[in-house]
Amino acid sequence: MEDLNMEALKRSFLARSIHDAAWTQLRDMLTYKAASAGGSVVLVDPRGTTQRCSGCGCDPDRPKTLGERVHGCDGCGLVLDRDVNAARNVLQLVKGPGTGLRPRSVRVAA
Repeated sequence: MEDLNMEALKRSFLARSIHDAAWTQLRDMLTYKAASAGGSVVLVDPRGTTQRCSGCGCDPDRPKTLGERVHGCDGCGLVLDRDVNAARNVLQLVKGPGTGLRPRSVRVAA
């Protein structure tokens, strides 16, 4: 799970949405449910997860805008949904360097 800086987000243009959403409550509930199922929630630094290529790890020459919904890498040619790319980067951060992106199974807390 991305460890979001909620105080900074509350001061941004997303302030109303952030105040309306119970992000801390969601994190706490996920942590509780994961623990009760024998798992855990790991918080990762979200910086670069939407920009970095999950295939080869390179950063783009220019940052993607929020309107760009498809990730395309000039380095390795990987093309996939931007959110899928970010999720794969988060998974790789959790698993650690050199572990690849193809786990045999991923345990998800119910």
